[in-house]
Amino acid sequence: MQFNITKKENQTKSREYKRILAFSLVFFFLFSLFLPTKSYSQYYNSGIDNGNIKWRQIKTKKFGVIYPDYYEAKAQEFASALDTIYGFVGSSLKTIPPNVPFVLHTNTSYANGLSTWAPKRNELWTTTHPDTYAYPWMLQLAIHEWRHSVQVYALHKGASKFLVNALGEHVYGLILGFFIPTWFMEGDAVVAETALTPTGRGKTPDFNMYLKAQVLDKGVYSFDKALLGSKKEYVPNTYIFGYNLTAFGRQKYDKYIWADMVENVGRNFWKFQFFGKSEKRNLKIDLEGLYLEMIDSLKHQWEKEDKAYCETKKDITPNPLGKKNNFYSNYLSPQRLNDSTIISIKTSSFEAPQIVNISNNSETKISNPGIILNNYTDIINNKLLWSEYKYHPRWEHENYGDIIEYDIEKDNYKRITKKKRYYTPAYNPNNENIIAAIEEDSINDQRLVIIDKTTGNIILRFEDSKSYDKFSYPTWSDKGDEIFLIKFNLDGKSIGKYNIYNKSYTQVTPFSFNNILKTKFYNGRLYFIGDYNNTYQVYSFDPYESSDYITQNTESRFGVKDFSFLGDSLIISQHTGDGNKVFIQPIIKGDSIRKDKETPLFPLAKVITEQEDYLFTKDKIKDTIFPSKKYSKFKHLFNFHSWAPLYINAESQDIDFGLSLFSQNILGTSLFSTGYRYLVAEERGELFIDYTYKGFYPILNLKLNYSQRNMSPYIWNEYNASLNAVLPYAWSTNNYNKYFNTIFRYSYRDINPISNYHSSLINFHTLGIGFRTGIVKQMAVNDLSPRLGQTLGINLQRSLSSENASIFTISSTTYLPSLFRNHSFEINLDYQENSPKVYYFPNEVFLTRGVYGEYPETFYGAKFNYHLPLAYPDFAIGKFLYIQRFTARGFFDFGYFDSKYLSSFGTYLQMDFNVFRIQYPLNIGVQVGYVPQKDSYFANLVFYLNM
Repeated sequence: MQFNITKKENQTKSREYKRILAFSLVFFFLFSLFLPTKSYSQYYNSGIDNGNIKWRQIKTKKFGVIYPDYYEAKAQEFASALDTIYGFVGSSLKTIPPNVPFVLHTNTSYANGLSTWAPKRNELWTTTHPDTYAYPWMLQLAIHEWRHSVQVYALHKGASKFLVNALGEHVYGLILGFFIPTWFMEGDAVVAETALTPTGRGKTPDFNMYLKAQVLDKGVYSFDKALLGSKKEYVPNTYIFGYNLTAFGRQKYDKYIWADMVENVGRNFWKFQFFGKSEKRNLKIDLEGLYLEMIDSLKHQWEKEDKAYCETKKDITPNPLGKKNNFYSNYLSPQRLNDSTIISIKTSSFEAPQIVNISNNSETKISNPGIILNNYTDIINNKLLWSEYKYHPRWEHENYGDIIEYDIEKDNYKRITKKKRYYTPAYNPNNENIIAAIEEDSINDQRLVIIDKTTGNIILRFEDSKSYDKFSYPTWSDKGDEIFLIKFNLDGKSIGKYNIYNKSYTQVTPFSFNNILKTKFYNGRLYFIGDYNNTYQVYSFDPYESSDYITQNTESRFGVKDFSFLGDSLIISQHTGDGNKVFIQPIIKGDSIRKDKETPLFPLAKVITEQEDYLFTKDKIKDTIFPSKKYSKFKHLFNFHSWAPLYINAESQDIDFGLSLFSQNILGTSLFSTGYRYLVAEERGELFIDYTYKGFYPILNLKLNYSQRNMSPYIWNEYNASLNAVLPYAWSTNNYNKYFNTIFRYSYRDINPISNYHSSLINFHTLGIGFRTGIVKQMAVNDLSPRLGQTLGINLQRSLSSENASIFTISSTTYLPSLFRNHSFEINLDYQENSPKVYYFPNEVFLTRGVYGEYPETFYGAKFNYHLPLAYPDFAIGKFLYIQRFTARGFFDFGYFDSKYLSSFGTYLQMDFNVFRIQYPLNIGVQVGYVPQKDSYFANLVFYLNM
């Protein structure tokens, strides 16, 4: 088909494109401060895989898969799944999925996914979480993350398409950050995984119980608070909020409603047409009104359910344990220590995770552990057992789940295994030196293993697992001769058992897509958490009887998260509007339910599933073998994806006037940027090239700069070429993170004097070495700085010339706790020797605040800071501003600039807030201070993203 475009039409179109481009450049400058930094964000580097891995790729017209060479069989399975869902994952957004590479990280102890667009890729952490719903994690993850790519590509129309072609891929991130709400991005992806598969988070109680408890116990939150969250109170996260609102919108209108809204943003964002409007439909949705309508509908349904619950279960009154907190907190994995004491993991935003002792209405902290995987423990003889997250000292995408034992009486930790991946370990009830656990290898095959605690070695490994088989929560029989566990694959979840003597496996319950969790054997019965009536309850049955029925043992209002036993009673961690709390109740014999009973769909899940009219089940997966080939790291070092009419530091997110061109390879090992920067504060420009390679153990960085420098009255132009090599090493001990980095430096400087240059040193080489080390205690979410820790840095750099140009620095920071929650002290000590009479190196320590224009040969001083939160208002001013928190930092600095003493004192006042209901939080503050020796006041505006 041909179109004839007249000259007038062509000129009109050209003028429109010029207007769009002019607007877009202004838009890019004004709103670059709002660059998103989470999934589907730009300039995001999630970390690096082990540099020794050799990579392969499958590349088709529809998608690409990049994976370690030992992962070939699993990658082929994954590619077959992608090929199967290709025509469906973007259907309701009226978009064909873009050809985006999937990068598979297979050596981690946690499960996650990331979709990003600068450069475009989907990254999948392939480990399966023990609590994942009853369908293979990788398939759910593929739908969720590919749906994000579809959402982004749905913008590729009209003005957005033009601007992307002009400026590069990062434009998508800018438009998403300002025009497309995060609740839709995540909610729509959950809708896709729920509607297209037999399960998904929208079909489990997880995406019902948290919002239900909040509405019934705390009331309906305002749209701003529900959307943007709170640092004071628990608010269901973006995934839960977004899923319910997105699904409700589809129920009210149709399955294409959001497709038209996204397309309209892509075409018309330059007219400031925000998400929620469609010119095609001549429709503008009041999103706040839609939220209130959605909440009203759910509240009406939940109040009916709650009334029926209260009428039929009024005789069941679990006894709460522990103290009442003034803030939202969770008590997880409760365990009986003795007849009067319960041990539990406690988490909250105001305190770092801790193990607590609960007795009646009191609570005592026992210890601050490391990161306990899955918040799951087992107990025997005053000893707690768990799997703990441990990271590799160098590679972010290589980490472990090692088994840790904590002796409560001796307050002593023992690391039983090292550099392994074990999950949900359980003691043999008759021999505490024997442990059952789930093992995972680098191709994500899982097996049941039995471990000798005294050596950490595997005694027995059961090898009969098949493709897609995953396992969780092993529990020993009373006799210690059998191990029950949960098995899940393409057929759903079931409970099975292994006999440790003949190594046989027996399926105990039928496979179904009901979510089942946390098996425990007690007094001849097998107990577990199950979802048979859209609420997590404890169920049990006698596994040695041939019965088709199970017995319900709890009647929790919102759902049980974990449980253990105390005589004839259950200790349960059940959800409430104030978090997961510990209760004790008799083991009731409630309803009998068939083992093969299917959980009814939640109303919204039923609507969206019927709208899609397609279920991604195992019988639909194509069995295709795709051609694969070696993925060359060298050939893919450079991947130029974007440029910007600004200076942007891709790693620090620092923004200034200038121009930038970016490259980042898909594996994240090679980062390149070049351009021009104008530093307003120093009134000078700078040409730069910055290249970092992270694929070797040392991190290599090459920088080339040409700029003017001014150290009044001396002015000169300087060309600087530097090469740095960093040897990072990091580890953790319990809840302390530690690191030791060694930095080697080389530079060449070529100086062109302009005015009053005072030195004959105009070109010279330098060598340097530095050390950075630290130990910092794990922080609570609401801590403003670490409450305990110490860091130390030493740096030496000098010229290879007859004239000694050198810099030597020592800096340390000490963090100390205050008596008040989330308050802390910070003390900085700094020493620097420079050579201003020969060449003044840029300062590597922070001088006394408020002091400018000083270039000392020797500086030493200290800074004292006190960090404190002031208020958590959760206050909205219309649609413009939502304030979450006010904080302050008082400071006193002093320093000796050669022999001159200068000091300052003052305060920072800061505010955590959101603007225009954009979900990426910002922080703005003002620093005000006074320098007594100069009788001068100073003030600075501080602005940054909360990353």
